[in-house]
Amino acid sequence: MYFREITVAGKTIIIQEKVSSRVRGSQKRKSRMNVTSEAMRKINDRNAERDLTVKLNHNFKKGDYHLVLTYRGEAPELKKAKGCLEKFIRNTRAYAKRNNIEFKYITVTEYAHTRIHHHVVMSAIDLEVIDRLWKYGYEKPTLLDDTGNYQKLAAYLLKETSKTFRNEDNPNKRRYNCSRNIVTPETKRQEMKGTPAADIKPLKGYYVDKDSIRIYEHAILEADCREYILVSLDEEPRLKGWNKGKKIKLEGQHKIHEEEQIAFEWFE
Repeated sequence: MYFREITVAGKTIIIQEKVSSRVRGSQKRKSRMNVTSEAMRKINDRNAERDLTVKLNHNFKKGDYHLVLTYRGEAPELKKAKGCLEKFIRNTRAYAKRNNIEFKYITVTEYAHTRIHHHVVMSAIDLEVIDRLWKYGYEKPTLLDDTGNYQKLAAYLLKETSKTFRNEDNPNKRRYNCSRNIVTPETKRQEMKGTPAADIKPLKGYYVDKDSIRIYEHAILEADCREYILVSLDEEPRLKGWNKGKKIKLEGQHKIHEEEQIAFEWFE
């Protein structure tokens, strides 16, 4: 017996399979006492990437932007840069509201080992407007592709903040920030017989993203895990949700006793 957790996010179906005698339909179990802090950080980083992938895949699409915002002249201090980004978001949201545009965004700020800059994944808005509203430097837009699977983008965005969001001098104190209207789709858990098949067979109308396949041992749950993503072959995905199984919460961030735990939240 094993458990399969399924999240339908936009054009993708994100699947995690867990084989463990300790997983019994609920993950409210005592953690192993001998799990190292480093192992727990790896679990948290993996969970954060999955969480961000779900949000990106469900809320953004072909033609939306991955925007890199930089500064001209001398780079500002972290707190001032945070204020510049917040002002840009406020002004962009106000423009979108005036023009009946649904505006969603997720932001990440990088500053360690590089000149400070911001990554903004956002709903498509006229680039001339963006250029006018970002008054502090330059913007480099990249259009999101038509696959609808932005797992690699999620990994890229979190690579820097996985090292810096815990720093005392980081004013954001989060891995990323997102708008209040970002939707997180529900996840269903199914109890499956036997063991997972060695070969992953995609559902009708989908293909397996080979780069998304990950096999690892979950140090806390003592489970053998396999994750992968199915991507719709059609622009309009066949499935909008998953009807089977019990609705659950995605595994979140495990507490590391020597660290302050930082939630995924938004700013306005």
